[in-house]
Amino acid sequence: MITEIAQQIAAKLRQARRVLLIPGTHPDGDSISSTSAMFLYLKMHGVPASIFSAINPPESLLFLPHADESRTDTAIFHDETIDTIVVFDAGDLRYAGIADKIPLMPRRPVIINIDHHASNENFGDLNLVIKDAAATTEVLYNFFRAINHPIHEDLATCLLTGLMTDTDHFSNSATTASAMAMASDLLVRGARLHVIRKNTQNNKSVTLLKLWGIALARLYYQPGADAVITYLFQKDYESYGMTSQEVEGISDFMNKLGEGRYVLFLKETPDGQVKGSFRTTHDDVDVAKLALRLGGGGHKKAAGFTVPGRLEETDRGVKIVQK
Repeated sequence: MITEIAQQIAAKLRQARRVLLIPGTHPDGDSISSTSAMFLYLKMHGVPASIFSAINPPESLLFLPHADESRTDTAIFHDETIDTIVVFDAGDLRYAGIADKIPLMPRRPVIINIDHHASNENFGDLNLVIKDAAATTEVLYNFFRAINHPIHEDLATCLLTGLMTDTDHFSNSATTASAMAMASDLLVRGARLHVIRKNTQNNKSVTLLKLWGIALARLYYQPGADAVITYLFQKDYESYGMTSQEVEGISDFMNKLGEGRYVLFLKETPDGQVKGSFRTTHDDVDVAKLALRLGGGGHKKAAGFTVPGRLEETDRGVKIVQK
């Protein structure tokens, strides 16, 4: 089944006039690595490609090939040459940030959906969704193998970056036997492990850790939910000259706690929304179901949501106030 759909996707991409790659509303290590890997593939086959992202990728990921070519200007959706869109690491077009943009395009593009989220809605004309994959780059790894595409050093580095960031450097429950086998194969193929670690793991600044300190100082246990929660306001980032993207690692760090059945990290975003990140290490807890109730989604052990509003402190903890 994977081979058949992979070959269909490869044929469609090679026939495309121009391909638009979408890493999702909140680009992370896995989604940016996926767009970079696909860009390399398309370039090798002489297919023009562009990358659109609602926000710029984190600076820590700009070491990936072509990651710095991502654009936030929505005018790209008026490009008449774009006839194919590939969405990575997003469960639906709303989360990808393009549900309202596709109807405005000069022509209705072919939509290719490549993902590993259990909540994926199979919204594409062609869907390559492997729900037990550790990362979207593992799905792409299987795609390249299915079509017998050579995985060179740059491509291997992209694929391993997504795998390492989504497994929290092989420390969370997504670290499966297939993920480890993939990592081993990519290292043999020349993936630059030391470069990945330098940019995605050993890259914390003193300023960032001070901001983490604020979030850790606000940690509290909520007995009713058996959860550990913390939060950051937009003003916290501004006081340290940082962005909300730069604190993504807090939820993964909190997941190392021994208390609570799950953890929740809440943060305000510059566009007047609140983003929540759930994490758990308990086999009998499915945080994707919790996120789904709030319009989000994700995996059983790691999920998230975004809602309009702001955070407000109360005597019982923090709450989201709708505007």
